[in-house]
Amino acid sequence: MDRVKIPDYTELTCTNLMIKLKIITKKMIQAEQVEFYSTREQFDNIKKPFSKNHYSLLGNKTEENKYHVIIKKN
Repeated sequence: MDRVKIPDYTELTCTNLMIKLKIITKKMIQAEQVEFYSTREQFDNIKKPFSKNHYSLLGNKTEENKYHVIIKKN
């Protein structure tokens, strides 16, 4: 089985992560999703913009300061 490596964006600033996510989500089609690892601060900052009607946001804490995040386009 080929496992897809989940990107780790914990080293990005919150601003750079938001820019990256805006570019990625703009290209997404309905029901497509993106997943990655983030810090708690990054996760807190993306909650508001990606919790709106067009997206579903799920974040699960995996370590002390690391979250597995999934953004799905509705």
